[in-house]
Amino acid sequence: MDFKFSEKTTLIADTARRYLKENYSFDTHRAQLQENNHVDASRWQTMNDLGWFGLPFAESNGGYGCSLVDVAAIVREMGAALCLDPFVDLVVSPGKLLEYINNPSALALLEGIIAGKAKVATALYDKDAGYQVMTPSLRLSGNCLSGQKHIVSDGGCADTVLVSAMAGDELVILSLPLSRIEVERYRLLDGSRAASLTFDDVEIDDEMILCRGQSATQAISRWFDYMCALDCARMYGAAHQAYQHTLEYARTRKQFGVAIGSFQVIQHYLVDMFIDLQQLESMLMMVSIKAEQEAVGERANATSAAKAYFSKQAVQISQQGIQIHGGVGVTEELNIGHYFRLITHCSLSNGDREHHVRRFIDAGE
Repeated sequence: MDFKFSEKTTLIADTARRYLKENYSFDTHRAQLQENNHVDASRWQTMNDLGWFGLPFAESNGGYGCSLVDVAAIVREMGAALCLDPFVDLVVSPGKLLEYINNPSALALLEGIIAGKAKVATALYDKDAGYQVMTPSLRLSGNCLSGQKHIVSDGGCADTVLVSAMAGDELVILSLPLSRIEVERYRLLDGSRAASLTFDDVEIDDEMILCRGQSATQAISRWFDYMCALDCARMYGAAHQAYQHTLEYARTRKQFGVAIGSFQVIQHYLVDMFIDLQQLESMLMMVSIKAEQEAVGERANATSAAKAYFSKQAVQISQQGIQIHGGVGVTEELNIGHYFRLITHCSLSNGDREHHVRRFIDAGE
């Protein structure tokens, strides 16, 4: 099936592909795995110069007013390149949450993100609480925060964090400097840097509260679906590239004097991978359009359907790629294993397959 993007989206994707080809090789990826700070000053500035920092946000907020389809085009290319630069973690994720909050305090912080002056992380998942972003275990009692946040993707260098908490029965979103919090940083499955945050009666000021109640619930709901769509985009880019590398390997790797791509079982694997990719592409187009809609039910159904499907089929593509490569497929020196880890990580972030199947079923009841 042939999917036609708009001229603008095609230009954005082509620019991202060319930029990554010139600035981010597999050797760059492997070197970045060893670094604690995943913001390379030169690449970060270049992404800003390309307009990426303003691209996801409305013109009224200082951005360029591009759609989720356009942002997904960039994230798709980043997945294909195995790029770990925290564009999504420090720009798109906090920026969209702030834009959905849409009040003067939030938009002032968003302005700093678009300008490249603020490095803000998003902490909405609580330790041992699964994917329940609407009912965090972090508690705001009086003016003190107590609890833990887990898997906070921050590139190893964020200086501010957006935090969700419960104040009695009310959901609250706050902005805090990381210097006030106990931070433990580590590497995730895909190689990116994340942190666990411990709040031990951390005192907060009233100015740190960005929003509460229904406004906070709506902002997080929209943020969650937007981020799930970008997980799908990253998985598609990685799965497509894993297929291309596997196809080339099958054409050139020889056993018994012939290319392994001539073996029927390998051909069947490759056909299955190709068919899955075609279906994933259609699902990505669908979710990139519907995950921005304001209608909660339709948006949630589309997002969960896509994420559940990607979490099975994209992972399966990478697994088949490793099987065709054989033992060398799990070595650090070959990129196919890195694609498998990236796709597996994305399949688990912002809700795994089981979570989204249940969410889809609940929405229909």
